[in-house]
Amino acid sequence: MKEEEFVDIQHIFLDEPQSSNWNIPWSPTKHQIFILVIKGKVDYHMDNRTISLHAGDALFIPPCTLRSAETDPETFHSMFSIHFNDSTVEAMPFNHTFEVIQPMSYNYLKQRLSVLHECWVGKLPYFQMIAQGILNEVLGMVMRELKHSHRFSPAKRNLAHRVQHYIVQNFREPLRLSDLSKLVERTPNYISNVFKEVTSFTPVEYMHQVRIQTAQELLLNSNMTIGEISEYLGYCDQTYFNFMYKKHTGQPPSHASKRIK
Repeated sequence: MKEEEFVDIQHIFLDEPQSSNWNIPWSPTKHQIFILVIKGKVDYHMDNRTISLHAGDALFIPPCTLRSAETDPETFHSMFSIHFNDSTVEAMPFNHTFEVIQPMSYNYLKQRLSVLHECWVGKLPYFQMIAQGILNEVLGMVMRELKHSHRFSPAKRNLAHRVQHYIVQNFREPLRLSDLSKLVERTPNYISNVFKEVTSFTPVEYMHQVRIQTAQELLLNSNMTIGEISEYLGYCDQTYFNFMYKKHTGQPPSHASKRIK
């Protein structure tokens, strides 16, 4: 990749307001902005419209966009906001206007942006190179999903959504394709193929993503030990949990434990 094709990250924020006074006054954006809401609700005002974003929604805002925003006082939001410059975004179908996105790969994107934020805040050696790579991956996945979404019939997208919802609700339990087969009344092979086609992940890969994202949150926000988290998430072998955690985050779970002490 040519040097000018790398994203030039300006700011990375994790907005978690604790007050109803949180707001962004009317102002033009200086950079491209990618937002992923992970909790609550936040309202953006652009182009004479009010856009209400909920957990699971993403928003792309091109530069020079006049916008304002405020949190919902009843459900304070939490969201990642990445401000960047990238000439390759010219290839995006929404380069000249804002776009609301509901990515099928939401849980994976949430996990990757969590790693991106941690990398940016920690500023360890080569953090900029790593951060650029993660953001390129995230933007690439969003662009691919938007570009190819028309290829999937409503029936396939509905099946993928149902399987996704089932996994999110039952990720601590062993995932059996026979259970998914009964849920959507299709053969296990058909379910695996359609889910992979729509989301780019197998059901098992997606289950591990949800588990590891939960593990990150528990390591940061609870007093549970690594062993307790491993057992809670359905990993009978802590060594295997450690392997999966490092595979998805690039760091062992002990890294997060040491960082918060």
